[in-house]
Amino acid sequence: AHGCNSIMATRMALKLADYVVTEAGFGADLGAEKFLDIKCRIAGLKPSAVVIVATVRALKHHGGASKAELSVENLDALEKGLPNMLHHIENITVKFGLPAVVAINRFPTDTEKELKLIEEKSRELGANVALSEVWAKGGEGGIELANEVVRLAESGVNHFNYIYQDDVL
Repeated sequence: AHGCNSIMATRMALKLADYVVTEAGFGADLGAEKFLDIKCRIAGLKPSAVVIVATVRALKHHGGASKAELSVENLDALEKGLPNMLHHIENITVKFGLPAVVAINRFPTDTEKELKLIEEKSRELGANVALSEVWAKGGEGGIELANEVVRLAESGVNHFNYIYQDDVL
């Protein structure tokens, strides 16, 4: 399974709403790639923007922090874990040519320094950052992210292309 809803469901949603958000599975090297290279090609869809979800905790874990240490500020582990996320940003913005926003799913233990580091590194690759605080604040905690997605979708900056062409298969 490619980790996203059916073409029929997407087409129906596009007729019923101004914006449609599709959860395309884990990672820009797996779920998003299948969504963009397979589903969008077959269905003739052109996405307007991509949201890459990250957490400080996961990035620190990728950087070598143990599970017990994830609630403690650790800029070194975060820095070491960032290449994973940065590669996903590059896949989306450079390889697929789509605008992207990194949604940081904020935890209460995240520090301002950690959030700032993720933002700085994301912006270096052309991706904006928005905090997602839906868990703590409900719908209000998602307004910043929603506004950024709408801004990207309406910006017209979109050079969507596939990673590979059909004739190579």
